[in-house]
Amino acid sequence: MKESTKYVMDKITFSLIELMRKTPLGNISICAIIENAEVSRNSFYRHFQDKDDILRYYISSETEQWLEQTGINYLNVPSPQEYIVFLLKHLYEYRDIIDLLIRDNKMNLLEEEFDRRFNAILSSITDPWHIAFTIGGFYKLFCYWAKTGYEKDT
Repeated sequence: MKESTKYVMDKITFSLIELMRKTPLGNISICAIIENAEVSRNSFYRHFQDKDDILRYYISSETEQWLEQTGINYLNVPSPQEYIVFLLKHLYEYRDIIDLLIRDNKMNLLEEEFDRRFNAILSSITDPWHIAFTIGGFYKLFCYWAKTGYEKDT
């Protein structure tokens, strides 16, 4: 991706997130996003179709950056439990954004990223049923944890 393209996409993305901190997603217009980002309507629609598309970009970009920085994945840790703890610690750092997704009923966008990433990792080593069970189980575990205040159950 060209640096100028990434710059514009990031401006739009951070504009939306800034607005979401003050206003529910359903009350944010495209006009408000582009005005806050100081970009044109053409720039918006050149890169995104809608607000969900912006959130998908954000989730995917942050995930990609984290994976590149850590070099860890589900297949190169000693145990699945260790990976789950590692991933939960990462997701905890984004709890403010996750709380916005929960508030605005947009956790399905995070679920899409879970599906995409875990399918890519697991598709070569196991059957589709196992993949679906693993992804679904972890995603539901994460949602429960997030919706109950990120508390560790003792």
